[in-house]
Amino acid sequence: MIQLTKRWASYYFLFMAYFQIYGRWYNQRQRLAFAMAAYWRYLPNRWYLFFSLGLQLILWFFAYRMFSITLGDELFVYHYNVDFGIDAIGEPRDVFRIPLIALSVLLVNWVVAVLAARREHFHFLSHAFGLTSILAQVLGGLALMSLYLINFLA
Repeated sequence: MIQLTKRWASYYFLFMAYFQIYGRWYNQRQRLAFAMAAYWRYLPNRWYLFFSLGLQLILWFFAYRMFSITLGDELFVYHYNVDFGIDAIGEPRDVFRIPLIALSVLLVNWVVAVLAARREHFHFLSHAFGLTSILAQVLGGLALMSLYLINFLA
């Protein structure tokens, strides 16, 4: 009979530990939902996010077009310096690094903006992170344009 109560005590401990972990997870999920709602309610955040995602799609499209234009195992020029000539050469598949870097900047800025949604200076931070995301997409587009000029028009 004593072993039976010890076994049930261990089950009770596991049962309570499970519900304590579930309770913490639920509280974190609820806080994240409130932060997402606060982020989404602020209208400029929607514009920044949709505009950045649109530019991101354009970046991936142009990167794919440049990749598909190259024939097989050709070398791809990544940097050209006026004084020294070609500095960096690589494979055509490395052109996808530019949209990937821009996407990582977009995701990091979005996560930080959502986490800062309940802060005091949220409006300023959301503008800063949104414009930084758009700037990363535009710089990625300029980088892809320069790669196109170097490899296919020069």
